[in-house]
Amino acid sequence: MTFTAVEPTPLAADLVPTLEHTVAQLDKARAFAREVVAEGVTKVFFIGCGGSFYSTFPALDLMETSTTELTAAKMTSAELIHRKLAGLDASSLVIASSHSGATPETLEAAQLARKAGARVAGIARSGDTPLAQVADVLFDYPSNVTVTEPKAIHFTQLALALLDAVGDLSDAEERWQAVAAIPAAIPAAKAAVADLGRSVARRWSDADLVYVLGAGPNFGAANALAACYLQEMNWLHASAVHAADFFHGPFEMVGQRPVLVLVGEDQTRPIGERTVSFVNRYYDNADVLDSRDFELPGVPAAQRGLISPLVVASLTRRLLDFVAAERGHNTAARRYMYRVDY
Repeated sequence: MTFTAVEPTPLAADLVPTLEHTVAQLDKARAFAREVVAEGVTKVFFIGCGGSFYSTFPALDLMETSTTELTAAKMTSAELIHRKLAGLDASSLVIASSHSGATPETLEAAQLARKAGARVAGIARSGDTPLAQVADVLFDYPSNVTVTEPKAIHFTQLALALLDAVGDLSDAEERWQAVAAIPAAIPAAKAAVADLGRSVARRWSDADLVYVLGAGPNFGAANALAACYLQEMNWLHASAVHAADFFHGPFEMVGQRPVLVLVGEDQTRPIGERTVSFVNRYYDNADVLDSRDFELPGVPAAQRGLISPLVVASLTRRLLDFVAAERGHNTAARRYMYRVDY
């Protein structure tokens, strides 16, 4: 395939308003967190399907590295249904995300959680959805285009609010300042990712397989890029590889195909840096998406690690547009999703 550097669609017109609408629900999240903690919630389950599930990774990372007062886990909605969790009870909070608010597995999981006595928070495009009827509270984002970012933001805001409610949110004011800066920081980064977008479009346009590497909270973005944006929406073969496990087998084969390494500014950055050092030394077909390369207006320097997983997730979504434009692929086309019984 000849590379022609086809420009992608412009950034969504509703990007900033949707981000502002999402961030504006922080006080609602904080009030709900205080309520459930006061009622005795000690366990948190983040669930969803596909992109919604991958949006849980930054929130779980926050919980696991910040508190011993609450335990947390992430899983697909189907796993919550079919695995009889011993800890799912009245001391549990299930935070469930579904863009449509009607994903069958997520609805069933939320209903099962309610039957077990758990509290349920929903994340969906609209409050007028079946998930809203099941959940105790619904956090929305009224857009069919800007989807990746608000789901991850809502999960992260709820994690921060829960940490605050149990007294384990360090540097709280700076963290809230960082959250408030998201509607400016993410668009600025998306506008600056064009050079990388053109590079991956060139490398991936006729590739028979693309590898995406990431670690920690950024492994969710790696999976979303491989499974949702390349396999589902671009019909390209792709595989997400954990950057730590990369050195325990995959690096023997990965370099024979295009590679993208995702690197954030969280505690797992050394894993990403080690991976980048290796691929730059031995591979000829590698790109790097490093959040440190992007300005994040309004985000305090000490809080870039908090916001960078959200930025990385947003930028991987933007890469989809460059690849689709170069390939001339309709990202709304599906062979099976919503077309056959499954």
